[in-house]
Amino acid sequence: IFNDLFGGVVYAGIDTDRHKYPIGSGRVTFSNAKSYMKAVAAAFIEIKTLKFTKKVQVDPYLEDALCSNCLLKQGPYFCRDLSCFKYYCRYCWELQHSLEVIRHHKPLMRNIRGLTRARTNHHDYNVGRFRQDPVRDLAEQFGQTFGLQG
Repeated sequence: IFNDLFGGVVYAGIDTDRHKYPIGSGRVTFSNAKSYMKAVAAAFIEIKTLKFTKKVQVDPYLEDALCSNCLLKQGPYFCRDLSCFKYYCRYCWELQHSLEVIRHHKPLMRNIRGLTRARTNHHDYNVGRFRQDPVRDLAEQFGQTFGLQG
């Protein structure tokens, strides 16, 4: 599906728990930046079949990174808006995003298992996911999950 929409898909998988049950997230790896940026810019895609309709949120992969502005501190806040598309420390986020034209941007944060990061009180946060569990083939998992196998 992602390859049909954005092209350049080299890997797609659904994250599962230790019992191989889908946990509601997955990953797609692209071979080029253009396809990746098109997918991230879409933010959501709707998958329609005869048996179900599913809206899927598309978030960028978040990694540990330094603040893209000061290059001194960890950048736990990521701005997915294409006009920014950078990592920020708290200070640089608040400084940069105090500007009226981008104040509406919402930061994504990496969700690290067993660790809750501090958040400012005046923002509504979307949380990115980071998992290292094995994943299963997307087509096989969709088929098993939604009874689409022949």
